[in-house]
Amino acid sequence: MHLIRTIRYLNYRKPYLDTTTQYSMKSIHLSRRTTWNGLVFLALLAALVLLFAPEEKDLGSGIQSVYVHVALTWTGMTGIVIGGLVGLAAAVLDREKLQSWATTITWIALAFFAAGAVMSIIAAGINWGRIFWQEPRTNTVLQVLAVGLIVQGLSTWPFSHRLKGVLNFILASLLLYLVFTTPLVLHPGNAARTANSLAIRFTFFSLYGLCLLAAAWIVLAIQTKDN
Repeated sequence: MHLIRTIRYLNYRKPYLDTTTQYSMKSIHLSRRTTWNGLVFLALLAALVLLFAPEEKDLGSGIQSVYVHVALTWTGMTGIVIGGLVGLAAAVLDREKLQSWATTITWIALAFFAAGAVMSIIAAGINWGRIFWQEPRTNTVLQVLAVGLIVQGLSTWPFSHRLKGVLNFILASLLLYLVFTTPLVLHPGNAARTANSLAIRFTFFSLYGLCLLAAAWIVLAIQTKDN
């Protein structure tokens, strides 16, 4: 009952909240120069992290490609989940503006996720001399990208924003389901959490954080462009 009263209250306050949101967004505007300066700054920080990143006893300097692959992939996955939650909120609260954010977040997340997939191919070639196409995790990545493109393609159609929000949530749910149920056959385990070296862990999570900031910066630049 408390949840129902909360939703009713938010719907009652919708005109005020929408006006407040639009006003606050108007006060935030990232110029193209500011956007690029921010991305270049984050890229330079990432380059510095990689420059001083430790090598791994088995992979040697080849672990640098794994660092980048993990950071891009984790950023993409995080963005897809956030986009799904924002989409669900848009559907429940009937907020078209929220769905606009969900669509943008998911587009950027898919771009990072695809970049992570490309980087995984490069990392496999550098470290193992071959690409493991038969690896179940590879099929999972391709499935998520395919469904994601379908969901985002449908977001351009004149559907209800509530339906679009539900589709974003379904994509996020599919991702989580596949991540937790897909077995690892040839794909290595989670080195970021299991590595004995604190320096290696720090490198993984530092690059992940920088990629997250870059993705958020791009989303903010896109969403405030027209306000």
